[in-house]
Amino acid sequence: MTRLIRLMMMLALLCFGATAHAQEEESADTELAAVPQVLAKAQYVNKVKPNLKAKIYFVYQSRSACIICVKEAPTLVKEYKRMKRKGCEMVMLNIDKTPEDAEKWVKKAKMTFPVISPSISMSCGMPWPYTGRPLLPCMVAMTPDGTKIGEASGPDVSGFVKSWRKLLRELEKEEAKQAAAEARETARAEKAAGKNKKKSRADEKDEEENDSDFATDAF
Repeated sequence: MTRLIRLMMMLALLCFGATAHAQEEESADTELAAVPQVLAKAQYVNKVKPNLKAKIYFVYQSRSACIICVKEAPTLVKEYKRMKRKGCEMVMLNIDKTPEDAEKWVKKAKMTFPVISPSISMSCGMPWPYTGRPLLPCMVAMTPDGTKIGEASGPDVSGFVKSWRKLLRELEKEEAKQAAAEARETARAEKAAGKNKKKSRADEKDEEENDSDFATDAF
């Protein structure tokens, strides 16, 4: 009987541990914004881990059989070295026929940015609206929550990716405005709370004086 109780207790502990672990994983996922959530679970051809705390994500579809894609690759590699130091991330959704084809291109072009495997790139759940343009490559710039802030396709991609500085400045400017607005709202709320507190103290003082006057009259 004692042995049975011990087994039941061990099973209960194992179940509790598994549930806690699942809750921790779920909590970790919910702490990430939409884009980082997808990137954290994706499989990469070059085993490069993306920045899950980037301010802007440049995600684009491309393949080695695309002449324009191959031609623009050096520009993307060059700009990535610059943008990643400023908190921007670039990720390729590779759509080559096989992961091997993608890997060969990644090595040949010396790509240092994350390249999602073609076996899952079309179904990885990236929360961004496709441009609808059939011409490859197709690039979308977005914030971590999946909000699109720019896009380009075909030969325009190499020029568009160079606009990362402008997009970053605009984003930081907007964030500064929001922070200032929140600070003003907080200041107004604190001021209002201070006035209410001061009024409450004044009311309490009046009540104390009234009680004192009443006691004096009664005496």
